[in-house]
Amino acid sequence: AGAKTAEEAVRTAKLAKASGLCDMIKVEVIGCQKTLLPDPIETLKASEELLKEGFTVLPYTSDDVLLARRLEELGCHAIMPGASPIGSGQGIINPLNLSFIIEQTSVPVIIDAGIGTPSDAAIAMEMGASGVLL
Repeated sequence: AGAKTAEEAVRTAKLAKASGLCDMIKVEVIGCQKTLLPDPIETLKASEELLKEGFTVLPYTSDDVLLARRLEELGCHAIMPGASPIGSGQGIINPLNLSFIIEQTSVPVIIDAGIGTPSDAAIAMEMGASGVLL
């Protein structure tokens, strides 16, 4: 978590695996330190490399529908779009895009980041999300 580039994310995942941890990795490449929003280009690159290395990849991403579909096409095992920026507690600020991601992908969609209340988590589940990360 918290890598700034694809290379950092890949290196961290490989170190974790070499130290005996499992090969399931949440890919989190942060593009903006102020907002903690993910970098879509670096996330895509890191996910592709880690999938080639045999990792189970769960990328943290924005609510960009096309990016979610590309990540699924690469072979990611789940998609983890943020409801709103990390730590903001703003809840689901773009329910339409999250609904599109849930409807248009066949892998689990785990809502990640920005959940502020239990009702936000309930809304995400009612929308059809497979899970919510708190």
